[in-house]
Amino acid sequence: MSKSTPKAPDYAAAAEAQGQSSRENIEQQTWANRPTQNTPFGQQTWESTPTWDPVTGQYLNRWTQNTTLNPESQRALDAQLDLTTGRSELGAGMMDRARNEFGQEVDWSRFQQGGQAVQAPGQVNAGPITGAEALPQNQYSPEQIQRSVETEGPELDPAQRYYSQAGDAIYNQWADRALPQQERDTDRLRTQLYNMGFKEGDAGYDVELEKLRQAQGDAQRQAQYQATIGAGTEAQRMLGMDAATRAQLFGENVQQGQFGNQASGQALAQQLALGGQQFQEALAGANLGNQAQQQRYGQQAQQQQQQFGNQLTASQYQNQLRQQQIAEEMQRRGWSLNEINALISGQQVGMPQMPSFNPAQAAQPTQYLGAAQAQGQADLDAYNAQQGGLSGMLGGLGGLGMAAGMMGFNPFGGG
Repeated sequence: MSKSTPKAPDYAAAAEAQGQSSRENIEQQTWANRPTQNTPFGQQTWESTPTWDPVTGQYLNRWTQNTTLNPESQRALDAQLDLTTGRSELGAGMMDRARNEFGQEVDWSRFQQGGQAVQAPGQVNAGPITGAEALPQNQYSPEQIQRSVETEGPELDPAQRYYSQAGDAIYNQWADRALPQQERDTDRLRTQLYNMGFKEGDAGYDVELEKLRQAQGDAQRQAQYQATIGAGTEAQRMLGMDAATRAQLFGENVQQGQFGNQASGQALAQQLALGGQQFQEALAGANLGNQAQQQRYGQQAQQQQQQFGNQLTASQYQNQLRQQQIAEEMQRRGWSLNEINALISGQQVGMPQMPSFNPAQAAQPTQYLGAAQAQGQADLDAYNAQQGGLSGMLGGLGGLGMAAGMMGFNPFGGG
């Protein structure tokens, strides 16, 4: 006979038990984090009062924090509080005076009027310059001046004509002697090579012939280089000769032009001296008139500047006086308020700071719900195992009965 299905665990009761365990842990943690602290300034303590909580339906601890100062700190705190209270009461008593000061509108009409705008002095008209139109305007007619010089002599061409002629002459002088000798040396080398058994196309033949040609080429290039150097020197010498000839002719023409220009300059100097004398005499008379006119102009300008300075000083004095009166009025209106602020902004009362500590950590509650779930699963597994064994046994008995019936044998009795 099989066992009945196992009864399921009471999960609700397990959850309530685990919740109760969690509340107990929190109560223990809270109790551990409410130590009594003693400092040089005083003491901090905690008190708990069981209080009914209608939500949870149970009593909970209601905590009260108390801070007690030592006698010295308490006297200092009382003195500070008395001083603060006295200052506040004194400031409150002065509010009517401050209200009267700010309650009246400022009478701007009783202040000094601002200074009037000052007109800058105008431009003084000095009039035309006396005697300027009387200065002589002389017209001078200088003699003809020679401004160019004719250049005569051979044309100078330092670029190619001198250089090419000299270079060709030097190189040809070398070539007339050296080139025939190079041809003879080449023929002599070929004969020697033929006698030694070499012929054209052999490596030894080509190497020896190439050495001779390189030496001859170097000699030709050296001759060309020497011709280039010598051509430059010869061209410079020939250019110097032509340049000296042209310079001689040019110097003669310059001297001739300078003589004519000196004569013309002397004639012009005589005219300028006469005109300058006349101009200086007229200028002296004009300067005398201008000095008198400038003196009158200076006197007028100085008088205008003096008047402008006096007006500006008076205007600035009026503005300064008005600003001073307004500043005194603003200071008078805010005097009581400033005194009140000075009274109530004194030293503030501060509470002593208690030292910190490492708070206790909450422990994990008892896992009633997990245990109930594990127990239910274990009971269910055992039940399933029993059911499996019973089914196997019944199956075996049924098979045995069928075999006996087929053989005419009743294992359970009877015919």
